[in-house]
Amino acid sequence: MVRFTYRKLVSWTLLALTLLFLISGFGITEPWLVRPLTFGLLDKALSQQIHFLLWGPFLIVLVLHIYYSCGIFRK
Repeated sequence: MVRFTYRKLVSWTLLALTLLFLISGFGITEPWLVRPLTFGLLDKALSQQIHFLLWGPFLIVLVLHIYYSCGIFRK
């Protein structure tokens, strides 16, 4: 039961991090598009900082997601 709750938490966290990763990536490559969509909050410099800082948490949550999704580790 507890494991299922962790699986849901990890899945939703991974979704949020993936969306942030995509938006910040678009903010780096297409700042003219992302700046108006975020009402000026996300410019190219801030997008690069966010994109750089998200690598660690993204990889940790991705590994946890793979661990919980693998059928080998289920009891």
